[in-house]
Amino acid sequence: MRIPSAMNFRAMVPALALALLVGCGSNPAPAQHAVDIHPDDTCAVCGMYLDGSPGPRAEAWVTGRAKPLMFDSTRDFFAYVLQPENQADLQELFVQDSARIDWRQPARAAISFIDARRASYVAWQPLPGSMGPTLAPFATRAAAAAFVREHGGAVLGFDEITPALVATLDYRCPARVAAASGHDSQCLAGPMASASLPANPHLPFPPAPPERPERTPPQP
Repeated sequence: MRIPSAMNFRAMVPALALALLVGCGSNPAPAQHAVDIHPDDTCAVCGMYLDGSPGPRAEAWVTGRAKPLMFDSTRDFFAYVLQPENQADLQELFVQDSARIDWRQPARAAISFIDARRASYVAWQPLPGSMGPTLAPFATRAAAAAFVREHGGAVLGFDEITPALVATLDYRCPARVAAASGHDSQCLAGPMASASLPANPHLPFPPAPPERPERTPPQP
């Protein structure tokens, strides 16, 4: 058996290193996706079950976890992801597209989620989330603008949402909102300021069917 000389071995080192790099590159880390919501999932901020409350949900993949954190409202979602101590561990972020869900009874399917960083959000809108006032996410700015024309609010991008905005979020547009928040988005007053859903919301998605009233048996 012929043993390679030291000079030949040194010449082989770059080739071996390249082979290792190519081998590692052929198995990239799996992409992180939104996952289905399950009945026992709870909110990472308030601890409440996600089932049984209105408004869009959110998910956040963070370092060291085998599944994403769940949030029962976009308000709680932003309260978490905007905290400086949490941002270094954030990976993929997802929110439900308001055009793909029934606001009263949001879907559980992963397909209803969109990239949170690319979504457009309607703040100061009148439809409540699990914990009160919340932000309505949409896959496109045009869909968010159409929602604003019907219900009021202002369209914001992901980077325009601040901790102060989340902490003071309400159902109605505040006075001089552009100056206070540092953006030039138009803010339209909503048709109502209510903690309950409008009677006829005219949403771009089907509302939940009304409950049937119980029938009183006839008196003998």
